[in-house]
Amino acid sequence: MAFLSRTSTVSNSSFNTSFGSCDSILTEPLQINIVVHILNIPMFFRLEMLQQIANRVQRDCVNGEDKLALARSALQSDTKRLESGIQFVNEAEVAGYLLECENILRQQVVDIQILLDGKFPFADQLVQRVSRLRDDLLALRAECSTVYSKGRTLTTEQTKRMISGITQSLNSGFPQSVNSSFTSDITPSLTSGGLGTPGSTFTSGLTPSLNSSLTSPLTPSLTPNLPPASVPSYMGSGGGMEPGNLMHLKHMQIRKPLMKSSLADPSMSEEEVNLKYVQDLLNWVEEMHLQLERSEWGTDLPSVEMHLDNHKSVHRAIEEFQMSLKDARLSEMQMNMPLKLTYSDKLNKLDKQYEQLLSSSRDRQSHLESLHDFVSQATQELIWLNEKEEEEVAFDWSDCNSNISQKRDYHADLMRELDEKEDTIKSVQDKAERLMLKNHPARLTIEAYKAAMQTQWSWILQLCSCVEQHLKGNAVFFEFFSDAKVSMDYLKNLKDSIQRRYSCDRSSSLHRLEDLIQESMDEKEQLLQYRSTVAGLVGRAKNIVQLRPRNPEIPLRSSIPVRAICDYRQIEITIDKDDECVLVSNSHRAKWKVINPAGNEAMVPSVCFTVPPPNKEAVDLAARNEQLYQNVLTLWHSSHVNMKSVVSWHYLMADIRAIRNWNVASIKTMLPGEHQQVLSNLQSHFDEFLEDSKESEVFTVADCAQLERDVAACKEYYQELLRSAEREEHEESVYNHYISDIRNIRMHLESHEEHLIRQIRSPLERDDLEQSLQRITEHERKMSELERLKGDLDVMREKCEQFFRQAASSPSVSTLSSELSVLVQSMSQVYSMSSIYMDKLKTVSLVVKHSQSAESLVKAYESKLYEEDAVNSDVKSIENVISTLKQWRTEIDERQEVFHDMEDELQKAHVISDRMFKAHNERDFDLDWHKERADQLSERWQNIHSQIDSRLRDLDGISKSLKHYRDSYSSVDQWISELETAQLKAQENKPDDSKALAEILNKQKVLVAEMEQKQNRIDECQKYSEQYSSAVKDYELQLMTFRAMVDSQHKSPLKKRKIQSSSDAIQQEFMDLRTRYTALVTLMTQYVKFASERLKRAEDEEVSWFQFKNKIYL
Repeated sequence: MAFLSRTSTVSNSSFNTSFGSCDSILTEPLQINIVVHILNIPMFFRLEMLQQIANRVQRDCVNGEDKLALARSALQSDTKRLESGIQFVNEAEVAGYLLECENILRQQVVDIQILLDGKFPFADQLVQRVSRLRDDLLALRAECSTVYSKGRTLTTEQTKRMISGITQSLNSGFPQSVNSSFTSDITPSLTSGGLGTPGSTFTSGLTPSLNSSLTSPLTPSLTPNLPPASVPSYMGSGGGMEPGNLMHLKHMQIRKPLMKSSLADPSMSEEEVNLKYVQDLLNWVEEMHLQLERSEWGTDLPSVEMHLDNHKSVHRAIEEFQMSLKDARLSEMQMNMPLKLTYSDKLNKLDKQYEQLLSSSRDRQSHLESLHDFVSQATQELIWLNEKEEEEVAFDWSDCNSNISQKRDYHADLMRELDEKEDTIKSVQDKAERLMLKNHPARLTIEAYKAAMQTQWSWILQLCSCVEQHLKGNAVFFEFFSDAKVSMDYLKNLKDSIQRRYSCDRSSSLHRLEDLIQESMDEKEQLLQYRSTVAGLVGRAKNIVQLRPRNPEIPLRSSIPVRAICDYRQIEITIDKDDECVLVSNSHRAKWKVINPAGNEAMVPSVCFTVPPPNKEAVDLAARNEQLYQNVLTLWHSSHVNMKSVVSWHYLMADIRAIRNWNVASIKTMLPGEHQQVLSNLQSHFDEFLEDSKESEVFTVADCAQLERDVAACKEYYQELLRSAEREEHEESVYNHYISDIRNIRMHLESHEEHLIRQIRSPLERDDLEQSLQRITEHERKMSELERLKGDLDVMREKCEQFFRQAASSPSVSTLSSELSVLVQSMSQVYSMSSIYMDKLKTVSLVVKHSQSAESLVKAYESKLYEEDAVNSDVKSIENVISTLKQWRTEIDERQEVFHDMEDELQKAHVISDRMFKAHNERDFDLDWHKERADQLSERWQNIHSQIDSRLRDLDGISKSLKHYRDSYSSVDQWISELETAQLKAQENKPDDSKALAEILNKQKVLVAEMEQKQNRIDECQKYSEQYSSAVKDYELQLMTFRAMVDSQHKSPLKKRKIQSSSDAIQQEFMDLRTRYTALVTLMTQYVKFASERLKRAEDEEVSWFQFKNKIYL
């Protein structure tokens, strides 16, 4: 739990008793180690860290086995020298190897304890492997002691120091039942030359005097520097270690007092037996009193419960001792002077010391019960606080989690629970104070739990403060984005409504337009009132916090500033509230890697920070709202101007049409004042039209000029009517007819031109082939209409030319001729533009078609390359992948023509675009997009080429490495299997005479030498496995990189498939092979040693038998 890693200090007894402890661990309190800290790390961090520790334990086991193999080889070399009578030379080297292996074991003890406390799933297997390594070390130490003790003469004191050093060194790392290991009798199977346990082998190699020297220092009553306890042996029947026993703690030894009958000795009198009996009882009381004084109290709930249960057994034994005390009092009556005085003194001393022992036992039981009550309550509260801390730290405060109301309700419930818990925790703290005021012996444990509870309580309150700030910031965040979305939707709908309702042209009804103008003024008032809402969003956007950096799926491109909202203090970093820190990595949701103002970097819970404004997304969204509002306002103004201009045009056209419809008869019926009124109305309506059409999109400058000419023509026409009504009656009627037809054609032509320009300037859906074909069909229909209009114009031109010849002096001829010329020129221009636009549409449709074909082809091969599985550890599978890649490369070479066709059509589109721009100054906005898209497709196509070539090269190298490895592995595996079979048969073969045994021994030595020479084949196999693994990892990295690139190109990322790497399997396969090789070397070496000893005994027996027969013969 995090609170323990911050403040608490307790003794690490659970670690000491799992695999043993050195003197410093037994006597000094330690800071809570990284085991407890790991338990506080979130699950996905904890598993990663535990996996790294497990990998380190495996590497250390391999390293330790290698050290032991080297030490065993050097020891065998010295053994041969000793048998030949030569002084050994490798003692220092062997001692160095053993010391290195011992240091490795010490580190493994720490790592194993961490894995067990962290509940690592494969901890049991690692425990068994470390136990085997420890057994091998013990066995080799015992063998070294046996061999090197033969090579030199030691004094008794030197022998004691040597054995004591070995025992202390081993027991400091791996304790076992030392009394049972060193004082047990040697079994017949061990003394007969069989392979025994490491402990018994060590003892059997010592003289009786050394055995007594070993057992006496380990007796509890005579060893004040060692704890009077024995840890149950975790050695199983096979010499291994039971994983469950790693959690056992030390128990007090309970030695029952000897029965008086067991002390009876024929050489001793009854009174001497009584004195010996009372002395044994006195020794028992002293031993138990000493054990009570040195007993531990426990550092956590399991250890306290264990000590309490253990002491109940001890207390029962102490109470049962009263029966022995009564027996001793009865024996006092049988004593005679002067021994009776001595006996009485010892009996009185026994009574006093027993009373003290019984009082101490009752006090210890009372202290253990009060400690158990306190630790149980404290542990329960700490677990509750830790669960709440984990829930708060792990909560997702990113923009992906918008359910703030549920979190707010949960937080309110939590605050109520904390209010209720405050009294409970205070009561537990008060209980700790009372225990410390009473000078409770387990003061260190009580203080540690008390400090832990206080620290965790303060920490959970700080977390609650952080949660309140996050609730406020996230609520404002989601409220802003909700309001901004509503605003965007409203403005978009308003824009669509304005475009739909207020769009108009010259064919729109005058009455409808006047009603719409009035409605638009009302809508303008609403639009102006909405300005405050948009401005409010812009102001609020500046204070929105950033939530996107809290999403670990969106990695940071660069470090960003964050602000601490609570205090956070650890050994590696200190952060105060409101400190400005730098966020370096957000790869984990619960913890961030940050740098504090002092420059220190560490992983800190993300809930402690807020990412301050400005929020670029919020600001951009507010800016888009504001821009959309301006666009809507501009659109409203444009629509309003267009409607007013069309209304003015209608009034003007009504005047023009009225004047054009007049004839000489109508003119003659009018009063003189009405003539001037007609001209005045026409001019005023024309002036209004010019004013209203300045910003109008419906009327161009040419339209205004044309209307101006029309107005002038009307005035001229009206004046001409007044001057010569009768003379021009016939010509005017013809003129009116022709001019009407021409203007009708011109109106249709202008309408067609306007539609054509709108079509040219409105971009196509750039990747929609169906819309492109639909646009072509529509324009073909328009071209047909334009052809018919062009035919009507040709007929009208012939009629006008005939009229020009007949009425050359008529003033209307020039106007009609001008109208006709403008119309012919406009027709030529519009027809040319329409033809070029038709060519453009056809070419663009081909470009889209070829682009879609190219894109589908690219996506198909990208998907194939994307879905390719990881490398299989099978040569045939790799060759199949290579064959598939070669087939794909052939296919893409054959389909290169698709991209050539796309480039050709794109070039044609470029030529047509240039024609349109040069002839009509209209730019093609779609061409650049299509060109860019074609370039992207070509680039992706080239990437597919490169990817296939790169994979072919890599797979070729991987295939070669795998072939070399398989060849090397098969030969070595077959050779080891043959040797294992041969060794098994050799061990089952039990020769009857020394000659056969010597022959087997020589063969075994030859095999051992051969195995040592085969080491280079193992190394060669390792080299090939490492080459294969490295190549596979590089290839898989390339696959992942390509998949990331494909995901970035596709709108919807392809379904990812988890890559199962074969490199780990190959590495594990080789490690198993190397383990078999090491085990075989060890087995054969031990068998050679065993056979040598047996051969020597057999030769001695044969010599003895020969001498015996000679004596009989003589």
